[in-house]
Amino acid sequence: MVVTRSGTTCTPTGSNDESVKKRKSNPEMPEMVETFKEWESDKQTNFVKGLLGEMCHEQHWQIDMALRPYLMRDFISALPEYVSEQILSYLDELSLCRAESVSKRWREIICNGHLWRKLIVRNVNTKAIWQRLGKRREWISHLHRASEFGSEYYKELYPKIVQDLKMSNEMWKLGKLNLRKIDCASHDSKGVYCLQYDDEKIVSGLRDNTIKVWDLDSLKNTMTLTGHTGSVLCMQYDENIIITGSSDASIRIWDVKTGEPLHMLIHHCDAVLHLRFQNGIMVSCSKDRTIAVWTMSGNPQNIVMKHALVGHRAAVNVVDFDEKYIVSASGDRTIKVWGTEACEFIRTLQGHTRGIACLQYHGTLVVSGSSDCTIKLWDIEAGAILRTLEGHEELVRCIRFDSHRIVSGAYDGKIKVWDLKAALDPRTPVKDICIRTISEHKGRVFRLQFDEFQIVSSSHDDSIVIFDFLSPHDYYGDFSACKRVHHYSETSSLELSDTTLRRLDSANSLDSLDELS
Repeated sequence: MVVTRSGTTCTPTGSNDESVKKRKSNPEMPEMVETFKEWESDKQTNFVKGLLGEMCHEQHWQIDMALRPYLMRDFISALPEYVSEQILSYLDELSLCRAESVSKRWREIICNGHLWRKLIVRNVNTKAIWQRLGKRREWISHLHRASEFGSEYYKELYPKIVQDLKMSNEMWKLGKLNLRKIDCASHDSKGVYCLQYDDEKIVSGLRDNTIKVWDLDSLKNTMTLTGHTGSVLCMQYDENIIITGSSDASIRIWDVKTGEPLHMLIHHCDAVLHLRFQNGIMVSCSKDRTIAVWTMSGNPQNIVMKHALVGHRAAVNVVDFDEKYIVSASGDRTIKVWGTEACEFIRTLQGHTRGIACLQYHGTLVVSGSSDCTIKLWDIEAGAILRTLEGHEELVRCIRFDSHRIVSGAYDGKIKVWDLKAALDPRTPVKDICIRTISEHKGRVFRLQFDEFQIVSSSHDDSIVIFDFLSPHDYYGDFSACKRVHHYSETSSLELSDTTLRRLDSANSLDSLDELS
């Protein structure tokens, strides 16, 4: 038996009276250590293993506690700094802040590597909402000037961005918005039938046969394109061209920068009601009840019609497509699905009780609006109605959706914002799906487009209205956007009311691994 330091007794594994006598006759510790050092590594290891086998459970526990400090290793400090930076650059915001509190060395690596800046850059590159916010708030240009800004600047910037995004989402729910309006000042026929916008401009198609381009900041008309002999009913543009369709039955292509007419396509025998193009394909539809599929090359002169799709019994009001399906909706109350590659008919979706005026298709979801005043959500693969939304009092003329919201505009002059996730959950009460109703237009709403921060809509009242949900509060005004910080402060300034963001402020001066580095 062996008496341990705690006063208890234990029987070592594999022990006997002889082994106890041998342990009592061991030489002094210093001499034993010197002998141990002279052995080869394998012999040392085998000796210790044998020694452990002679000990009891409580002794094993004490050895384990003594070994733990030797087994702990600050691998971040031990690695080359550029490798450590690479490892820490994969952390999210909360983990990165916790890493700063581990030790002075970790904090130094995070600072020297500008890892808060890299985290913001990563979000900008992977999340469109961060990129849009950066352009709107004008901090995106600072990300490429790391030498002018200290690491602390980017650490302060990160939670301000998060709070700005959070407040923008709250403003959607609360209906708080800033309004800006463009009076298109049409001379004869009033009304704006279609529009598209980006970070710099709005391009609109008008009832007076013109296409007008507006500066998004000043809201001034910068270019007017003329050539159509009928109302401009539909349009789309990219970085090179604008393509428009008109009640004069023609499709025209324009240079997006100069407004110069490049080409005109004649195929439909009645008004071109809608068109979409992407990835070398354009699809157009017409009052003549047909759908045309066109192939596009880099040269606008080389747009060639590939297929004509026939099957609707009334005007085809809208089309949308991806690499798998072309989806069309008509005044005949049906939605038809066609294969994009072979242009073969696949199925018909039926459920609306009157003509369908608008739709959007993405993934497996189709959202449509009709003159029966309803909005329907469809599963394109099953052909089933997932939900019917009611609330508009007249024809639903335009509709768009993203991963969070559906936004619809109708002839009642109202724009409604719906919660998409709630709409797709059959357990959600109908009253909880419509988030907000906006009544700003004095006439029918013809077209709208939206992103995370704004809705841009056009109307029969000859106006374009920008509904801005970006908070007017200057979250970035608490520290100078232009200050140069060439030193690193060890104190955190991440002080926000949100629980998660408060946790970001939990970095302290504990240097628990400094002793082991």
